[in-house]
Amino acid sequence: MHNTTPPKRSELPTSAQLKRSTIIAALSALALLVVVILPSEYGIDATGMGRILGLTEMGEIKTQLAEESAADAAATAAPASTTSTQPVATTSPELTNRVDEIERKLAEVMLKQQLRERVTATSRQVEAKAVAPAKTVAAVPAPQPVAPTPAIKNDQTTIQLDPGQGVEVKLVMKAGKSAAFRWTANGGTLNFDTHGDGGGRSISYVKGRGVPQDEGQITAAFDGNHGWFWRNRTNSPVTLSLQTRGEYESFKRVK
Repeated sequence: MHNTTPPKRSELPTSAQLKRSTIIAALSALALLVVVILPSEYGIDATGMGRILGLTEMGEIKTQLAEESAADAAATAAPASTTSTQPVATTSPELTNRVDEIERKLAEVMLKQQLRERVTATSRQVEAKAVAPAKTVAAVPAPQPVAPTPAIKNDQTTIQLDPGQGVEVKLVMKAGKSAAFRWTANGGTLNFDTHGDGGGRSISYVKGRGVPQDEGQITAAFDGNHGWFWRNRTNSPVTLSLQTRGEYESFKRVK
């Protein structure tokens, strides 16, 4: 024998709660009766929802089928009651065909309902995909062309300058490129002008008078020709020796 503890009075539902639950259950049953049962079983659609859900057409077919079955049963019972010697009437081919047609219509209604539900589900999936934000694809910058780097060049030359004679040697260079140089007058002196020109521009880097030699680095201020001009202002011939090394495209004697 088991002892059970009775529930406390506070745990029991109140009369108001029971009444509210009863009313809600009654309303739910009434709504189910009006919206689902009456349209699907008897073809009675008071709210119009049965027609939207496809239940009313199903109820009308069932009602029509029941009426025709009752009429056929009444027609069969009438001859049987008049005489017992007459054979029992069988179902007429017309009624059989009618029943088949009604069943076929009922199947079509159910198929339409299934198709409608599938179309609704598919449209919702399409709308969900359309609302989903598109992925942002970062743009990849196109590769920029890389200018070829001039090879390191080495050149040297020796020039005999008579009294009063001048000569010019230029390096063809890109802006920002550099070249190291060293020149000497081999025991004499020369006037010189280290300068550049090109593209309608010109620049003088440094000038000198009576200089026996010079060395350093020349950096092009712009694209063009950059180099030296020498003149022998002495009364004796002077031998000029020049050596260059750097990032230039060509080495040329101008005059």
